[in-house]
Amino acid sequence: MITAQRRALILDYLHTHGSGSIVDIAEALGTSQSSVRRDLDHLAALGSITRSRGGATIGNNPLTTFEPPRRIGASTLREEKMAIGAAAAGMVAHGNSIILDSSTTVLAMAQSLTDDDAKATVCTNDLEIAEVLSARQNTELIVLGGSLRPGSLTLVGEPLTSFLDHLHVDLAFIGIHSMAGGRLSETSIDVSMTKKMMIESAARVVVLIDSSKFEHPAFFEVGGLDDIDMVITDEGITPEARAMIEDSETELVIVRRAPAASDKKTKKKRRRAT
Repeated sequence: MITAQRRALILDYLHTHGSGSIVDIAEALGTSQSSVRRDLDHLAALGSITRSRGGATIGNNPLTTFEPPRRIGASTLREEKMAIGAAAAGMVAHGNSIILDSSTTVLAMAQSLTDDDAKATVCTNDLEIAEVLSARQNTELIVLGGSLRPGSLTLVGEPLTSFLDHLHVDLAFIGIHSMAGGRLSETSIDVSMTKKMMIESAARVVVLIDSSKFEHPAFFEVGGLDDIDMVITDEGITPEARAMIEDSETELVIVRRAPAASDKKTKKKRRRAT
C-alpha cells in the first residue's frame, strides 16, 4: 500500500468512527503501528486531524484553508467518488459543451467517460483531467490556460478568467471543498473566483461532492444552492444535509458507492465460511 493511499484510508476510518487508536487503525488497515503513528503525525501537521494520546480524532474546527495533498484527496472516499463520477458522466449528451472543474471528484467523472459515450466539447483547468481526456476520441478538448497553483494540477488566473468571461456552455460539473449550511466555499480566493465564473458560464450547474463535505465551511464563498441546479453525492450524506438540499429548488441525486475490492474479498470469504 502506497503512503498516500494509506493516509487516505486513515482519514476514511476517522471520518467513519470519529476517532481511533493507533492499534485499532493499524488492525483495520492491515499495516504496522509505526506506519500509522507516522501517518497520524503527518496528517496532524497538515491540520486535517487532531492528535491524541495513542491515536487521533477528526478535529471539530478544521482550518478553513486546509487542503489535503491531491494524491490523498483522490484516494479518500474513492469508491464514493467513482460512483458520483459515473452518475455525472451519464448526464453528458451528444453535442454538449461542458466544463469539468479541477477536483478529484470531477476527475473521477472524467475517468468514467469512454469512447462509447456521446461526443462533447470539454473545457477544463485541470491538467490531469486533460491528460485523461486526451485519449478519448469523442472529446474536443480545450485546456483553459493560466498559472499553475503550487502543489496542484489546477490552472487559475489569466488568461483563464478572460476566457471564462466570454464562455457559454451547456453544463458545468463543479467539485467543491464545502457545502456547509448550503453555502459553497473553497480553501483559496483564486480557486473560489474561478469556480464562480465557471458557474456563471453554464446553463446548468451540477456539483459533485462526497458526503464528508457538508459539515465545516472553507475559507472563501463561491455561492449558494440557488446558484446551482443539481447536487450529486453519496449515501453517507447526513439527514440534516439531505433535508437542507431537498428544501431548496436544487435537485439532489444520491448514489450508492461501488464495492471496493477488499469488500468483495470479504464477501467471498463469508460465503466460503458458510
